[in-house]
Amino acid sequence: MAELDAMVVGQVARDLVLLVDEVPGPAGTAPARRRRELPGGKGANQAVGLAQLGARPGLLGVVGDDDIAERLLARARADGVDVRAVLRRAGTPTGLILDLVDAGGRWRYVEDLPEPTLLTEADVTGAADALRAARAVLVQLQQPPAAAIAAARIGRAAGRRRRGPPSATPAAGPP
Repeated sequence: MAELDAMVVGQVARDLVLLVDEVPGPAGTAPARRRRELPGGKGANQAVGLAQLGARPGLLGVVGDDDIAERLLARARADGVDVRAVLRRAGTPTGLILDLVDAGGRWRYVEDLPEPTLLTEADVTGAADALRAARAVLVQLQQPPAAAIAAARIGRAAGRRRRGPPSATPAAGPP
């Protein structure tokens, strides 16, 4: 694996964004003014953002074994993200995030992220070589704490820069 500027450890999902004039109340309906389906998940979004800034990012996350996963990975590759470390989990649907946005720009966020779409500590340990090969490790903390801490520890042991949200420190303490 060619040296990457950063390996992002985080969520990969399909985003479905619906723009509506008004969010319906209970038992109500509303037509969507616009519908967008795009790659999403905070980890994937961060990796794409890095590529747009000219960096060479990689992504470590989990997708299902469905057609949606293949489309997401193809889009990420086209956006300049190295997805070789992304795991395909058999028998699992790829995560789905629904963003419902009203005319005032207020949004509601509904997610379907089955547990198998989250990284495990074993997944991260299995990708240790990819983490060590990157210049920096960025950990998106919507993954289980054991996985996030494992990624940070591998990055630290390799002398890599590590970053996560500044206000979020895993309960087990900083790695």
